[in-house]
Amino acid sequence: MKALVVDPSKLARMIINMTLKSHGIIIDSVGCEKEALSLIKKNKYQLICVAKTLENSDCRQFCTRLRATPATQSTPIVMLSVSDVQDAESFMALGVTEIFSKSDIPAFSNYVDSLSKTTNSNFLYGGRILYVEDSMTIAKITITVLNSHGYEVSHITTAEEAIELYDDNVYDLVITDIILAGKISGTGVVRHIRASEKEQKVPFPISILAMSGFDDTSRKLALFKAGVNDYVPKPIMNEELLARVDNLILNQHLYKQLEVQRQGLEELAMTDQLTGLYNRHYLLDNASKKISASIRHKIDLCLVVIDIDFFKSFNDDHGHAVGDLVLIKVAELLSNHVRNNDIVARFGGEEFVILYEHCSLINAVDKTEALRKSLEQLKPEGLKVTASFGIAQFSEEDKDFNGVFARADIAVYQAKDNGRNCVVFV
Repeated sequence: MKALVVDPSKLARMIINMTLKSHGIIIDSVGCEKEALSLIKKNKYQLICVAKTLENSDCRQFCTRLRATPATQSTPIVMLSVSDVQDAESFMALGVTEIFSKSDIPAFSNYVDSLSKTTNSNFLYGGRILYVEDSMTIAKITITVLNSHGYEVSHITTAEEAIELYDDNVYDLVITDIILAGKISGTGVVRHIRASEKEQKVPFPISILAMSGFDDTSRKLALFKAGVNDYVPKPIMNEELLARVDNLILNQHLYKQLEVQRQGLEELAMTDQLTGLYNRHYLLDNASKKISASIRHKIDLCLVVIDIDFFKSFNDDHGHAVGDLVLIKVAELLSNHVRNNDIVARFGGEEFVILYEHCSLINAVDKTEALRKSLEQLKPEGLKVTASFGIAQFSEEDKDFNGVFARADIAVYQAKDNGRNCVVFV
């Protein structure tokens, strides 16, 4: 099962992605409608999760386009909102299947679990197939059989077209005749696919089913050595073809599920479960790599340590649930203020760290001052939240992460001594 997540908030996407991955779902995740529509042209999704408010539009406009697109006319659409939706019926009328609050992830997870079980029980009856056959008579019969079994088939007649189509699209299976009109044979298509996968370091190679009127042993061995997964002789028996296709797509789905589970375990090991930010383990591991690159290539690197002011009072006066909410909202603010190549992590308790790459001390101070002002305006649950910020630029005298962190931490204490809610750099 494959899902598309569309949400302008990086933190929201991370939480939704983790929920989907826990159910073994493969995910594409983007921040805007334009990127989503581009992916829909190339992929088939069994679920689309969309934020109520998108960049320059909302869920209504996006759903209208989805329901007007043949590939997504019947795809379940789940809308996730930060607050209760008062006009739910208007969204449902435009195609939204279910609506969930982002604060009620367990309810969303239960829905995904139910949908996943229903979809997985029938997942063999679906998938995108690239089919290469120059005999229109054979192709027409084969396409009818595959379509009746729920498969979406892209049929072309030459290897040259097959290679071009494969490079620009995503498929669950390739079926190719071996003897084709043109300069390249079906074996050439197989070699191109396997070479491309090797070059791109694809984690799970696509399954390939070869067809041929020649059924001699040496030819079949050559095909398997070239990289095909299975072989079916002509004339084709429909039942045999479907059995082989189902098995190959089953294996493809299992490979993908294993990869998703592996990635999920990696994410759990490096993610803070409350805020969705990276944790201290990830920060220490990757900061060392960035520091090595900084020394080697003379790249400016700045570290910001952030300590929420009087955080204990939130827990004492309002309860730990409110304290957790403050941490979550601060984390989301920090996440939205960094670039993709920067690192933002929860270091522990109410302390966060940002590692700015390709950033001078002056720029780091400007960015952090803007961040301080945004935090001052955040007011989660109507509460005023501020923080003390300490900045240090890495120098070779620091030697490692501990050195630059110690200096930034000193700057935090200076910020506290200066009355808190300010930025200090050393």
